[in-house]
Amino acid sequence: MYDTNVRINMDGRSEGMKIEMGRQSQAKTRRHILDVAERLFADQGLDAVSIRDITTKAKTSLGAINYHFGTKQGLIAAIFDRRLTPLSEARLAALEAVERKAGSKNPRIEDVLDAFIRPAFSKEGGDRHHTFRKLMGRCLSEPSPDIEIMLHAHFQTVIKRFDAALLRALPGLNKPELFWRMSYVIAGLHHGLLMVGGAFPLPPDIDLDEETVVKRQIQFAAAVLRTPAFR
Repeated sequence: MYDTNVRINMDGRSEGMKIEMGRQSQAKTRRHILDVAERLFADQGLDAVSIRDITTKAKTSLGAINYHFGTKQGLIAAIFDRRLTPLSEARLAALEAVERKAGSKNPRIEDVLDAFIRPAFSKEGGDRHHTFRKLMGRCLSEPSPDIEIMLHAHFQTVIKRFDAALLRALPGLNKPELFWRMSYVIAGLHHGLLMVGGAFPLPPDIDLDEETVVKRQIQFAAAVLRTPAFR
C-alpha cells in the first residue's frame, strides 16, 4: 500500500534542501559581489567605480546589487562592515583581557595599546585583508564625508571603551588632550598598515617584519601619549 506519509516527508526534505541550496547560492553571490567591488574600489577609488563597472566585472545583474545592497552606498557599507566588525570584536576582546589582568589597578599603557594596534595587523583573510588595507589607504588619501560618518559610527563603541582605558592608564591625561594624541597615533597606525601592505616602496635596509612593526607602533604610541601636556 502506498504510504502517503513517506511521500510527504520526502517532499518536505526535498523542499528544505532546495531552500538551503538557494540560501547558499544567494550567500555565495553576495560574497562574490563584495569581493569584486572591494578590489575595484581599492584599485580605482570609491567615486571612480560605478555600479555598472561592478556588475560587468562580477558578471552579475543590477537586480542582484539592488537585492543584496539596495544602493552603491549600501554596498560600500557592507564592505566596511564585513572587515571592520571582526576587527572591533578582536580589539574589545583583547581589551577585556587586559582589564581582567589589571584587576583593580590601572592597566599598563602598552597593554592597552597592544589591544588596539595588534588586531589591525591580523593576517586573517590573506589577500582579501591586503585589499581592504589598500582600500582604507585610499579612503585616507581621498577623504569622503559619507565614509567618515560611517567609520565614526562603526568605531564609536570601540573609541569609548579604549578612551576610558587609556585615561585610567594615564590619570593625568584629559579627554581633549587624549583626542589630539590618539589622532596622531591612529595616523601612524594607518601609515604602518600601508607600509606592510606594500602601498609604497621602502629603502632596502628597512626590516618590514610585521611583529617588529607592531612593537614599533606600540612604542611610538606610548611615547606620544606620555609626552608632556601641550602649552
